[in-house]
Amino acid sequence: MQEILIGIVGAGTVGGGVIKILNKRIENLRQEQGLPIRIARIADKDPRRQAQFAAYGAICTLDADSILNDPAIQIVVELVGGTTFAKEFVLAALSRKKHVITANKALLAEHGPLIFETAAKENVSVYFEAAVGGGMPIIKTLREGLVANDILSIKTIINGTCNYILTKMSREGLSFAAALDEAQKRGYAETDPTLDVSGGDSGHKVAILASLAGAGYVPFKSISIEGITEIGKNDIAFASELGYTIKLLGIIKKSNDEYLDVRVHPVMLPARHILASVSDVYNAVLLEGDAVGQILLYGKGAGELPTASAVVSDIIDVAHNISCRIGVRIPMRYYSSSHELSIKPIALIEGRYYLRFTVQDKPGVLASIAGLLGEEGISLASVMQKEGFSAKKVPVIILTHVAIEKNLRSALMRIEAMNYIKDHTQVIRIEE
Repeated sequence: MQEILIGIVGAGTVGGGVIKILNKRIENLRQEQGLPIRIARIADKDPRRQAQFAAYGAICTLDADSILNDPAIQIVVELVGGTTFAKEFVLAALSRKKHVITANKALLAEHGPLIFETAAKENVSVYFEAAVGGGMPIIKTLREGLVANDILSIKTIINGTCNYILTKMSREGLSFAAALDEAQKRGYAETDPTLDVSGGDSGHKVAILASLAGAGYVPFKSISIEGITEIGKNDIAFASELGYTIKLLGIIKKSNDEYLDVRVHPVMLPARHILASVSDVYNAVLLEGDAVGQILLYGKGAGELPTASAVVSDIIDVAHNISCRIGVRIPMRYYSSSHELSIKPIALIEGRYYLRFTVQDKPGVLASIAGLLGEEGISLASVMQKEGFSAKKVPVIILTHVAIEKNLRSALMRIEAMNYIKDHTQVIRIEE
């Protein structure tokens, strides 16, 4: 059989891992799976990386276009990230009828319809296992393993940086700033961590998962996203005292109305919840299918070799397709602008809430807060007023029964206009 040639663009952390794994496994793939694959070209803008991988027998170059212009290369692996050069490069590769493998979550979340529509037009595939969950096979699970199921819900901890920060805050009583500094020192957070701590990274991944689960396109811009920057160490402590753990969660739920519920925000999980024990840089995805019930995938969501492992699994899948002369084995026609799904507005969601008011300690405050909440149809499940604080600024903790978000926000607007409120009210949704 003719060799199946691969071109890799981007030989950084993940790209380097892919090259290392393929070099180690390539003879096994040839002999045991009958796949005569070979890395033909590696394009990277750093000459030092080129020198590092020159020994693997591929042509190393600064010129990514040389991969596009080589007609013998059938599989292109894009690992540069971003949505500018990567977008144009991927579209150019597809237009030349090359199969594309990418780990680029932002590209698919923001430009997925254009990418998949182009692939369908050219009868080639786009594989993207490494875009969500690193080494966890969540994409293949949804596209193949659970294809017999209607996916009812997905709850996921999908950003290791945020999970590490919240774990440090919980275990050691650190402030957000101190925990972030520790994450940066250990290499778990970028110098500019905004995309992670703002929830944007989780949002990109959740948009992709929601599109797969809903069999339609969920635009990234339509998702309500909140990060963890406003979570204080007191909230962590109060949550623990109440039997909860705070996590940044991606939530996807199918409801009885026309909307798909998709959002990313901090939640309080009961300490007994299976996701509450997911700590440090680990990720987890809890899925529920109508036939299979609940399934949990757990593992490292990032890192050189876990992410590279997912990329190599995609290379092997595409190589099998090529060897069987299959252009597209798993169609992605629904991931298009013509199949955009309606996302439930955050104002319409229903749930329970943790509220931390900062108030002046004087008679009648609790009665006023309870009354204003009650006027908006929000009933109280429990109330806790903490001692040991200045009488000028006392935290009052309230857990509500199930309420509609817009009613809660209306009540908070009225409460925060009162002169006894001394700081912004903290709101964290409770997920059972």
